[in-house]
Amino acid sequence: MNGYPDSDSLPQYRNVRTTAFGSFAGPAGNVLNNQPLAAGSLPEDFQHWAERTYLTQPIAAYDIGKDSEGKPNGGRIQWPADLVNHVADKFIQGWNLIRAHQELPGSIFISILDTVRTRILQLAIELKEELGDDIRDITDIPPTRVDQSVVNHIYSGNVVVAANAQNFAQIGSMTVQQGNFDELRNAMRQIGLDDKAIASLKKAMDDDAKHDGGQPTLGQRTKKWLGDAGSYVSKEGLKVGFEVAKKTVTKWVMQHYGFDIG
Repeated sequence: MNGYPDSDSLPQYRNVRTTAFGSFAGPAGNVLNNQPLAAGSLPEDFQHWAERTYLTQPIAAYDIGKDSEGKPNGGRIQWPADLVNHVADKFIQGWNLIRAHQELPGSIFISILDTVRTRILQLAIELKEELGDDIRDITDIPPTRVDQSVVNHIYSGNVVVAANAQNFAQIGSMTVQQGNFDELRNAMRQIGLDDKAIASLKKAMDDDAKHDGGQPTLGQRTKKWLGDAGSYVSKEGLKVGFEVAKKTVTKWVMQHYGFDIG
């Protein structure tokens, strides 16, 4: 109901495929409007602007009604002006992009609203059954049982919900200084990884360094550990969602090597 703090914490149904369109200024003051923008023409870090959008706002923001013909209204997400300027010459030779947006068909909003209603209904039915006829107070249900119901119905069982929403903000704001493995170890413990998983990463990093003359390097063993990260982060002790944990661990390891991927 209140939305989500960032794209990493979103359920999959709020991560939707979209199409981007733009307007161009060309020779002799000519203008081309509503031209489709290919993601492949953008630098890799910005390609998602032409492929996907992450709907983090409260669900009420997407209940935008129907048009005069009874069809669901669509929506647009404007590209930031800085992004437009940065990629202005990436699409059509001799023409400059002057504005761009992502288009969201009305069917996306209908689907999101229906998904939310269905999942909330399923959650309510399960909790009602859990209460039974004799229990009158929702607080009689153990908090862990409520959390598990949220995982199953809101997140389709794909993530572990944080016991306190503050965990998302705290963990998401943590950074690791280059070369500081103690910080990396502490961060991974904060997210819920056990010492065995951390030790296996340290061994991979040390082995890579040995094969590179003792210099820290993001080598094949460390890359393999990151590739297998799912087997390390799929633990009940995780304090954030499963997908969030995988991305966050990768970010911290890259920061340790001096590659801050944000």
